[in-house]
Amino acid sequence: MSRPDRRDASQIRALHCVLGQLNRADGSAQFSAGNTSVLCGVYGPVDVKVYDEKLDRAHIEVKFRPDIGVPMTKDKWVESAIHNTFEREILGQLHPRTLVQINVQVRQGDGSVDAMAINATTLALIDAGIPLRATVAAATCAVLATGDIVVDPTQEEADAAQSTHTFAFSNQQTDGPAYVDSRGEFTMDQYDACYDMCANAVERILAFMRSAVEGKVVKENQIASS
Repeated sequence: MSRPDRRDASQIRALHCVLGQLNRADGSAQFSAGNTSVLCGVYGPVDVKVYDEKLDRAHIEVKFRPDIGVPMTKDKWVESAIHNTFEREILGQLHPRTLVQINVQVRQGDGSVDAMAINATTLALIDAGIPLRATVAAATCAVLATGDIVVDPTQEEADAAQSTHTFAFSNQQTDGPAYVDSRGEFTMDQYDACYDMCANAVERILAFMRSAVEGKVVKENQIASS
């Protein structure tokens, strides 16, 4: 099959990330795949308002903003997905009665935005030093009208697809994905194929994340010792 950008069906777009570019945030990351780019800033743990205070853990707040216009229903869904995924992964009991605020801004959207938002959030939390149970990464697959399945679809491919499927996995999870979002019409065989293809893509994304974090640590150590 031929894709608009000439990738193979199982090939993700070129990945790029920048850590710590927001000076006022405790941690930040811009994560890009092809023409899709998402920026995440993390603030906290900081003081929390009384009505949000939790005695046994930190309160997690997520704000998601699209690249154009005001947030719509689909953007609120992504916001909820990020919140639910990371409320489980952040070790909030280590910082009770505090707030961890996650601000996610789409810089450019060309498919797989929810997956890239999860990836940016993971790296921003690591950059901020927020303790996590595990490292989480996500990927999206699309089932095309032809029945072909492609990973990391562009917006053009996603718009023409029968269904889209986003899966997030952690590097320590053995009991299934940390997050699933499937939309459209599909068979269980197609769902299983998307699951496997996304799981393979996430392995590559996790390796990229590990390399990015290690690279920043090495750079900071070089600066500190100079």
